[in-house]
Amino acid sequence: MTAESAEASEPAPYRPALRHRPLTWLAGKATGAFTHLTTHAIAQYGTAVLRIGYGSLYLIFLLREYPQHNALWGPDAPWTPALNQRFANDPNLDWFSVDRWWYTFLGHGGGTWFEVWYHVALLVCLLTALGWRTRLSSACFALTIMAFTGRNVFLTDGGDNIMGLMAIYLAFTRCGTRWSLDARRKRRQAEARAAQGIPEFAWPDTPGGRVWAEIDRLREEIVTFLHNAATLVIAAQICVVYAAAGLYKSQGSYWQNGTALYYTLHLDWFRPWPGLSNFVAGQSVLIAVTAYLTVFVQIAFPFAVFSRWLKYPCLVLLLGMHFSIAVVMGLPLFSAAMMVGDAVFLPDSVWLWIGRRTKGLLARVPIPAPRPAARASALTAPAAPAAPVAPAPPATPRSPEQSALPHQAQPHKSPSH
Repeated sequence: MTAESAEASEPAPYRPALRHRPLTWLAGKATGAFTHLTTHAIAQYGTAVLRIGYGSLYLIFLLREYPQHNALWGPDAPWTPALNQRFANDPNLDWFSVDRWWYTFLGHGGGTWFEVWYHVALLVCLLTALGWRTRLSSACFALTIMAFTGRNVFLTDGGDNIMGLMAIYLAFTRCGTRWSLDARRKRRQAEARAAQGIPEFAWPDTPGGRVWAEIDRLREEIVTFLHNAATLVIAAQICVVYAAAGLYKSQGSYWQNGTALYYTLHLDWFRPWPGLSNFVAGQSVLIAVTAYLTVFVQIAFPFAVFSRWLKYPCLVLLLGMHFSIAVVMGLPLFSAAMMVGDAVFLPDSVWLWIGRRTKGLLARVPIPAPRPAARASALTAPAAPAAPVAPAPPATPRSPEQSALPHQAQPHKSPSH
């Protein structure tokens, strides 16, 4: 058999049909995306900012309402559990039975029970912001917001609603891996093991050890997948809020002719600073441009987040919009809740840069140097009694002959002489 015939008899390499190549490409992309979602946690610094922001915001909110907390949520509140139950049993409301019980949770019991629960809620908010035992504290934080929000639904606004949703999503994330007490504790434990020469824990290479190692790997993948899924849900929730707000605005005639903000600034509920509201309302061109820009940015934001360069200008405009709402319209809680939610769209590299800049600015703050120990002890020690001074001897009388002579320097004699 010749070389040509042998070469012709060899099978040709397999090449998928043209109609199967797109499916193969899609399958490879889907497999790679799923592997990435189960092995790499995304937005760890962003979720940490959400944890710190929402925990601090709700802590400030509860502290602000502390003087009248019993009249708002306690057993003596005008909105009684019976009224709340009737409201929950409204056939027009599709609520679950567990929610009907949970939304009257704070109203049951006496005043002592409510006071204990209120102070526990303050502690939960503080621990969540600090990142102490984040798995437990984040779940308790979500239950806390649900309880206070449901106790009196007429005291809530958009800020409470968005914080309640975000708290539920955060309970499924690994929001304590960065900028938290948990992260500091793990880092110190690792440094202590490294200093003592203790190797990292590893399962033994035995049949039982391999089984436990596989279970541990599977647990890590499930936790990472839940974190990434919850983070994507948070981002989707923010996009839905902006898109819905923009689409609803675009249907209104006042937003279409650019006068919606003018009439909003004349509502008594949104005029904490009448002078400032009147001044802003007098800028007709600015009012019209801001109205159109707000609608455009809110509708475009869900699409701009997929662009590396377009999302940053949109985020800057949205942050400015929320800051203006907080100051001019007197809605700080809602504005702060939305501003904190926008943090999830910033990559970890941006937050690392912000952290480095913050450390650099703090390092420039002059700190007075501590006094030396000897000087401090000398300054703080009681003063020693002064040594007694011996009286000077009486002057020796001079003779008439010595007085007649010119003045000469006499040798100095100490008192001991």
